Amino acid sequence: MHTEQAQRHFWLPIPNENVPGGLRHAFRGARWEGLASAEAVCGDLVAMAQPSELDWIYFPTCAECNSRLKGE
Repeated sequence: MHTEQAQRHFWLPIPNENVPGGLRHAFRGARWEGLASAEAVCGDLVAMAQPSELDWIYFPTCAECNSRLKGE
């Protein structure tokens, strides 16, 4: 059985550095604590920054992060 801490994750919109837009990736932990970069649940190593409200609205959910979390 998983512990509560192991099951905690949070979502954060991550801009794409090469093209306009981005994705909402999932990360392990309770919340973003100001890290400059981290590995998303999907395995992508991404730069992190405070998102805007528009990022939350326009960036779709990362399908791979979502799929992996559903499988846990």
